[in-house]
Amino acid sequence: MESTQTVARGGHLGHFIKQSLYVTGNYKEGKDMRTPFECEVNYFPFSHLNQIYAGFDKLEKAGIVKLSVKSVSGKQTVPLLKVVVNNKYNVMYDTLDGLNWIEGSVEDNLNYFKNNITADFYFKRSFNQQLIDYAPENCSVFPLGFNYFMKADGKFSGNLQQKIKDQLRNNFLISKYFNKNFCSGDFECYPIPSRKSKILFMARLWNPDEVSLDHLKDEREQINKNRIENIRACRKEFGDSFIGGLRHDEFSIRHAKDLLLPFSLTRKERFLKTIKECNICIATTGLHNSIGWKFGEYVAASRAIVSEPLKCQIPGDFSEGENYLEFKNNSELINNIRVLQKDKEKLFAMMNSNFRYYNHYLQPDIMILNTLLKVYQNE
Repeated sequence: MESTQTVARGGHLGHFIKQSLYVTGNYKEGKDMRTPFECEVNYFPFSHLNQIYAGFDKLEKAGIVKLSVKSVSGKQTVPLLKVVVNNKYNVMYDTLDGLNWIEGSVEDNLNYFKNNITADFYFKRSFNQQLIDYAPENCSVFPLGFNYFMKADGKFSGNLQQKIKDQLRNNFLISKYFNKNFCSGDFECYPIPSRKSKILFMARLWNPDEVSLDHLKDEREQINKNRIENIRACRKEFGDSFIGGLRHDEFSIRHAKDLLLPFSLTRKERFLKTIKECNICIATTGLHNSIGWKFGEYVAASRAIVSEPLKCQIPGDFSEGENYLEFKNNSELINNIRVLQKDKEKLFAMMNSNFRYYNHYLQPDIMILNTLLKVYQNE
C-alpha cells in the first residue's frame, strides 16, 4: 500500500481511509467510517482558495467528510482558511505566494507568523524550513503543495450573484467575452506525448511601481528580466516549435511589445488546450519566491517540465531529474529542452512521474485528504 500520505486513484476512497487509519493506529472501532472526518470550513470567496474548497467538496461527495460551511463576514485580504476538524483541531490552509502575511521583510513576516497565528496544524503552500523554526507554539507546520485556480462547487459556489456570474461565464454565446470557470478535470491529461511536440512558455510581467519596498521592486525587475530573456532565447533557438510570449497589459506593452501573444492564445480555455498539445513546458519563479500556478497546471496535464530552481518544499516524492529539469540560465534552459527532445524515454518517464504525482498528491480531494490524514496521524 502507498504511504498514508498518498492515495491511489484506482481504489475506493472510503476503503483506503479505513486501511490508512488501521496502519496509523487511529482507527476507532464503532466510528462511522463513511464519514471519518467532520470539518467546519470558515468560507470566504478567494480565488487562491478554490482548489482547497474543491477538495473538500469532492471529499464530501465521496462520503469521506461531513462538511459544514460557516461564511466569514467582511472582506478578507489574505487567502488564509481556517477549518475545524472533528470539533477539536484548528487547521489552517495558507495559499499565499510566500512569506508575505504583512508588508515587511522576511524576518518581519516570520515573526508575525510566530506571534500571531493560532492553529494546531498549518499547511503552507510556499513552505520552507524557516517555518519550522518560527512555528507558533503547539503548531505543526507542513507543506501544502502546488496551487492553481479552479471552480469551487457545491457549498462553495457562492451567493446568488456569484452563481449568476458563473452561469454567464459558461454560456456558449457569452463565454467568448469572459474566461470560463474550470474544474479539476479540465486540467488533467494522460502522460501521452503530443504528436505536435511543441515547447510552451506563456508568462506575464510585474510592474515594480506597484510595490513600495525595495526588495520587492528588485524581485519584480529580476523576474521580468529573466522571463523576457527566456522567451527571446527560446524563440531564437526553437522557432515555430516554441509557443511562447507575454500576456497583454500596459506594462508589457511598454517594455516588451514584440513578445506579446495574441489574445486568443492567452485565454484560459485555449491555454489549457495548448498545454496538452505541448510535450515540454517551461516554468519560472513567481512573486515572493513562489512556485507559479502554471507549474501545478503542467503537473495536472502530465507534461515534462523545465523549471528554474524550486525555492519551496513540496510534499511527497517530487524531485529534480524525475519530475522536472532545472535551469539557472538560458544555456541550461536550451540544453535541458534539447535533452527531452532527443531522449524520448526520459520525456515519457517524466510525464508519467508527473501523472503519478498528480494522482497521489495534487488532485484537490487527494491534497485535502492527505492533510486530514496528517491530523489523524498526530491525534
